[in-house]
Amino acid sequence: MASDFLTVPAPAPDPDGPAAGRPGADATSNATRLLCAGTYLDPVYRAGVIRELLTHQYRVVAPSYGYDAVPVLAHALAARRLQRLRLAVLGAGVAVTILLMAVGALNGFTAALAVLWLLWFTAFLRRVVTLQTLSRRLTAPAGGGRRGRGFDGSYPDHPELTPELVDKIKREQTSDGTVIRYGGYKPFVGAGKQVRRWSNAELMIGAPVGAFDDRPGAGHTAAPTASGQEPKRKEVVPFTVEELTAYVADRMTARLRAQARPAQRIEGLAVERSTFSTAVTTLRGVAEPTPDQLDGHWDDVYDAGRDYLCIRVGSWNQELVTTAFVGFDLKGNTLHTEFYSYVLAPIERSFHLVDRLPATLDERVLLKVAWHTLRGTPHSALRSAAAKAAGARLLPELPWSRNRIRVPQPADTSEFGLGRYADALLNRGAVTSVREMATSTRFHVFFQETDTIKYTQIVERQLLNVLRDFLYEHNVDLAEHEARQTNILNNYGHNNSFVNGDNNTTNSGTQNF
Repeated sequence: MASDFLTVPAPAPDPDGPAAGRPGADATSNATRLLCAGTYLDPVYRAGVIRELLTHQYRVVAPSYGYDAVPVLAHALAARRLQRLRLAVLGAGVAVTILLMAVGALNGFTAALAVLWLLWFTAFLRRVVTLQTLSRRLTAPAGGGRRGRGFDGSYPDHPELTPELVDKIKREQTSDGTVIRYGGYKPFVGAGKQVRRWSNAELMIGAPVGAFDDRPGAGHTAAPTASGQEPKRKEVVPFTVEELTAYVADRMTARLRAQARPAQRIEGLAVERSTFSTAVTTLRGVAEPTPDQLDGHWDDVYDAGRDYLCIRVGSWNQELVTTAFVGFDLKGNTLHTEFYSYVLAPIERSFHLVDRLPATLDERVLLKVAWHTLRGTPHSALRSAAAKAAGARLLPELPWSRNRIRVPQPADTSEFGLGRYADALLNRGAVTSVREMATSTRFHVFFQETDTIKYTQIVERQLLNVLRDFLYEHNVDLAEHEARQTNILNNYGHNNSFVNGDNNTTNSGTQNF
């Protein structure tokens, strides 16, 4: 049987570290702020962020819709450093206590009390620092009278957050006309959950010659013909998928934002064109490649790359992101149109706890923290000891595995276990985003759900109208398009799909028109 994992060296950390973080695109959005807070509030989420963005640096970073992943990773590393600092102080204190007991300076009872006090004191300090960070650096900018400047998109320094890593994340998380490389089944990684899909195929036949085509303003009314005879048709003006996509992108931007009245503009609109492709690398004859050997080499044996127009609407300060992916293809004198709508639901409600923390840590709050730390210390100590015993935290810290990552390999089901002799595969595509890992399973407010439907319907209606204008300008018969457009718009409620917890929105399906 072939090995289940392939070990690949990860780049060594730069000891100098980056300069102080500065805000970038979407770095100051509310989504970014809540994700940063979540790294202090949820240890599982914190570990997931570090795994996806730091440990698995061989993977491409998923597109960041409405947030910046760099501050999120920076705060995750800061929260982990705070935890490790607490363990280091505790370990050093226990070692000194044992030494004092060995030389006779402390008896067993006093040493036990000292260890218990260290457990409590280090846990107390960690909670206080976490509370202070959340209440001063990660509150909303308005602050409501709070101390500190609130969240401004900046992030703490960390030795492992090197300038090279920051550049990699910023470069790969953008989606403005770049190639998005996915690693799972779904190409639209980072966009959340699918809520609607349909496809349509239309014959590109010429429009009937109208009786008044030689006059200004003539339409597509067919000229009278003898019974049973086909009407004369215009010649279709040839066009390419690239021309159609550019036309739709320009018109959608103009109608929904640029040329719309101020009160009717969708300010959070972004219209981009991206290519979605796989990112599987075959490691031919190389057992442990270096990052330099991996860069710039991709295998796509099926030529599965596809171009899509991404029409994205960020609302609720980027906490709710609705994205429509539109694809066109011309085959056999037929225009095929695909429409997939996805939604990034609001961020976990537990991450909003940062907005309800006390603005100042006065004596009353500190006494509560001290008491709750005392009550929770035995449980946290047992949990940490169990994790250490299982090796979940110890193994990555060993000298021979510190800068190495483990990459799953495909299962070998061949009769003779021939996978042992095959070249290794490395799937470098993005499989999830740090935003998707923090997405709630239900909407927090009813109007967030209605906005998802609203923006999907607006984009869909404008898309069909713009497509009609394009076909009209190219002398295509619109009878089929208008009939299918009616079916698509009238069947909206029958093929939505979003599991929304207590809300009974679970319709699903695929429509082909």
